[in-house]
Amino acid sequence: MTKKLLLFLFALSLFGCKTTTYVQVIETKADNVKIVDDTYVFENDSLKITYNLWRERGLMQFNIYNKLNVPLYIDWRKSSYIDNTFKLNYWEDVERTNALYKSYYFYDLPYNTTASVGNSGTKMVKEERITFIPPKANYTRTKFYIIPRSFIVLDKNGPYTEIPLSNDTQQTTKVFYKEFSKDATPRTFRNFLTFSLTEDFVDEFYIDNEFYISKILEMESKNFYGIREHYTRPAYNAEELPYKDNRYFYINVGERKDEPKAKKVIKVDFDD
Repeated sequence: MTKKLLLFLFALSLFGCKTTTYVQVIETKADNVKIVDDTYVFENDSLKITYNLWRERGLMQFNIYNKLNVPLYIDWRKSSYIDNTFKLNYWEDVERTNALYKSYYFYDLPYNTTASVGNSGTKMVKEERITFIPPKANYTRTKFYIIPRSFIVLDKNGPYTEIPLSNDTQQTTKVFYKEFSKDATPRTFRNFLTFSLTEDFVDEFYIDNEFYISKILEMESKNFYGIREHYTRPAYNAEELPYKDNRYFYINVGERKDEPKAKKVIKVDFDD
């Protein structure tokens, strides 16, 4: 009886459902910016703006370099991030506690520096409305997610390509994708900034950079992350799936249960 029970339990274990997690890599395009080394760059006689979207859910980071020999000013009250047609403010005329302020601006800290958020719950701080950029200096800002909460479900009967598995180049995996024109894209996003060469903004000028989602690729997490889970571009198929291209970002879409796989039937003689 013991032998029969063990064989029965072993047989049951062969028919479990496999759970697979997926990641979507999202490609973007832009109209009024150029591409330099896989990075969006806007440049005029006064300034240079460099964009980096490569974070989970597309946390937009942009760096502003003042090319001039005089100071440059940004008015955040007159600047906005536009998600499709919805305006999001860079600046609000409110005060926050010290802890909330630090948490809110965590991503504005340079080089991903970690900060404590629990020093004081009573000290009030206010956001900077006007930012001063000295001559020949940089300023970096990060605040809004391109896709803050959701993702787009791809049709598994749709088009796909096959690429080598990260741990075995002799095997391949399917990467499903869907392409969008600007008129049919699920999301456009704009960065509208107001600048001046004087602090009173008597003569101000505007920069309006517009982007949109042009392609979504979906793959198994193991192929995206590789054997070691780190967010770097693999050495293989870098052109087909540019993981560390700053014009792309990614989102983890969670688990999906596959159909049970067919198993080889082994005949067992229970009379032995």
